[in-house]
Amino acid sequence: MTSQTAAEQLLRVAIAQHRAGDHALAESGYQHYLADHPRSASALHFLGLLRTHQGRNAEAIPLMVQALEIDPEYVDAWSNLGIAYHQERDLERAEKCYRRALELNPQFVNAWANLGTTLRAREANEEAARAWKRALELSPRMRSVAIPFGQLLYRLDRPAEALEFYTRWHEADPEDPIPVHMLAALGGAGRPERASDGFIRSTFDDFADSFDESLGRLRYRAPELLREALGRAAGIERRERLAVLDLGCGTGLCGPLLRPLAGRLIGVDLSSKMLAQAAGRGVYDQLNCAELTQWLAACGEKFDVAMAADVLCYFGELAEVFGRVRDVLAPGGRFACSLEALKDEATRQPFALRPHGRYQHARTHVEAILAAARLRVIELSEAVLRYERGEPVAGHLVIAAPAE
Repeated sequence: MTSQTAAEQLLRVAIAQHRAGDHALAESGYQHYLADHPRSASALHFLGLLRTHQGRNAEAIPLMVQALEIDPEYVDAWSNLGIAYHQERDLERAEKCYRRALELNPQFVNAWANLGTTLRAREANEEAARAWKRALELSPRMRSVAIPFGQLLYRLDRPAEALEFYTRWHEADPEDPIPVHMLAALGGAGRPERASDGFIRSTFDDFADSFDESLGRLRYRAPELLREALGRAAGIERRERLAVLDLGCGTGLCGPLLRPLAGRLIGVDLSSKMLAQAAGRGVYDQLNCAELTQWLAACGEKFDVAMAADVLCYFGELAEVFGRVRDVLAPGGRFACSLEALKDEATRQPFALRPHGRYQHARTHVEAILAAARLRVIELSEAVLRYERGEPVAGHLVIAAPAE
């Protein structure tokens, strides 16, 4: 009895070390325990979970499968096996695991949340919405579900349901910046001049892990289009070792396109989690976590190229940001940016905040603000930046230079 108690204590300590982030000690404890108790479903499951936390999902799966062969009703093991399968892109098996976990425990909120994520990845959007809605019924403050659920309501073209959802969220948490911004986008509140730092940081911190995958589904092309326009219109290819600035760099999609031009490549973004993804690309010389207009005002550097791909759609009023960019451009420098196009110029609006939460800009307004910022237009063309809800998103591609 005493040895059994000591063994159980060893496993409890290993689990505590795992939760504290000490993976090496936890692994040693799990292995030691399994040497004496090879059919412990709990130890096999936790060692498998540790493998997922180490990014070793292919090793995690057989450990969790073995745990479930020993204990077929181990709910947490079913759920975590689903996560491992999802990370290995085996979405069909992931879905089956979550559904089995929910058969065993219909109140398992994390399984509902993860089922929604897997269904969304499988483009089963109606089912994903139902799963996420159930997760939020069980845990209304689960922001990691609330953020993508609201975005999915837009993609499913359910504005009334989205307005009701964000209204409830705002009433429950009046300080949260996401419902504040989205209520404005849906016409439920006054329009701000730009998205708040809190909205941008919260949205993209949550979105970082799936950002590139999601944009791939949308056939997103702004970085490539801007890079082509920069080479076509600016004659930049003939220059070497440029100082290049990637504004709102996000996960660094522009980085590999800009690196061949750059003697020095700097990225700026407000989301630390997006910057962690950008750092993983290994192409930036420096990454700065900051609001871009404030960073531009304080940086004290000059750049040959400044690019802002799909970031100024979170600004309504462009005067400050264009002016700040102008101030950091070296003589002969180039500014490249994309903006979503406001087509209904008959309304005479310079810009509009749309239900997806981004701003669209009228071409005449863009031209006027560039001129006011003393930026000379080299190219102002139109292109499809991405597709949403099966429809093309029209945008402006801008290449400008400091006016003489």
